[in-house]
Amino acid sequence: MTQNIPLAVGLVLISSFCFALSAHLQHHAVDTQLSGNAQKQQMSFRTFLTAVRKPRWLLGLVLLGVSAVLQVTALFFGPLSVVQPLGLLAFPWSVLLAARATRTWVPPRTQLAVVVTVASTLAFTLVTGIHAAAESDLVMRKVIIGALIVYAVAALFATLGAKGPFAWRCLFWSSGGALFYGLEASMVKSIWEYVKTQSWPYSAAIFGILVALVVGAIAAGWYMQQGYATGPSEIVVGSMTVTSPVVAVAFGILVLGEGVGITPAAAALMILLGATAIAGVIGLTRFHPTYEHRAPEELGSTASGQVSP
Repeated sequence: MTQNIPLAVGLVLISSFCFALSAHLQHHAVDTQLSGNAQKQQMSFRTFLTAVRKPRWLLGLVLLGVSAVLQVTALFFGPLSVVQPLGLLAFPWSVLLAARATRTWVPPRTQLAVVVTVASTLAFTLVTGIHAAAESDLVMRKVIIGALIVYAVAALFATLGAKGPFAWRCLFWSSGGALFYGLEASMVKSIWEYVKTQSWPYSAAIFGILVALVVGAIAAGWYMQQGYATGPSEIVVGSMTVTSPVVAVAFGILVLGEGVGITPAAAALMILLGATAIAGVIGLTRFHPTYEHRAPEELGSTASGQVSP
C-alpha cells in the first residue's frame, strides 16, 4: 500500500481525541466507584468488575476501540516512528476536558508541563519523520526479543505502581500500560510487514504475534484502570502518550530497521527531545492539583493493599 502521511496524520488526530475522551469517561467511572478511598491504592478485580458496568465506562470502551481502529489504520499509511508519536495530542485534549468538567482554569505550571511535552514530542516526530526509512526490515527473532524486553519492563512498572510512593503510582501504572500500547503498535506494524513479504495464512510467526497482541491489549487495559484508580486521567493520558511513542519509535528503529537514515546528530537530538517530553509528564505529576495540596507524608506513603468494593 502506498504511503500517505497526511492521511495518516489526520487519522491520528481524530484517534487522539477519542482516546482522551475515553480516558475522561472511564476515569470518572472508576473514581466514582472508589470514592472515599483517600489513599487511592491498587484497585481490586471485584471493584473493577463493578466499575465496568457503568454506562460512562462502557462508552469510554467504545471510544477506545474507535481510537485503536483509527490508530491501526494510520499505521498502514505512514511509518511507525511518525504515526505513533502524534498520539500525544490526546494529552492536551485530556487537560482541556478535565478543566471543562471541573469548570476551572488550567494552572500555569500545568500549562507549562503540557506545552513542554507537546512541543518536545512534535519536534521528536519531525526529526524521526525526516530520517525514518520508508520501508521496514523485519527479522522475527528481533521482534521476539524486543517484545520480551518490553514485557519485563512493564512487569517492573506494575510492581512500582502497586508498592511505590503514592504520588508516583499513577505514573508507573500508566507508563507500564503505555509500554504495552507502544508494543501493540509495533506488533501491528510487524504483522503488516510480514504479510507483505511472506506466505502468512498458516504462519506460526503470525499466530505468535496475534497472541502477543491479545495479551498486551488485556494487560494494557488493566494497567490503565489502575492508573485511573491511583491518579487523574490527565496523568494517565500524558504518560501513555509519551511512553507509548518512545517505545514504538525505539522498536521501529532498533527492531524494524526504520532508523537506517538517522545520523548521530539526529539521534542525539531525538534523545534530548524524548527526555524533555518525559520531564514534562513528570512535571504534570508534581504540579497537578490532585497532588499539590497533599501532605508530604501522604505523598511519600508506600503503603500498599487492595481496595474493597
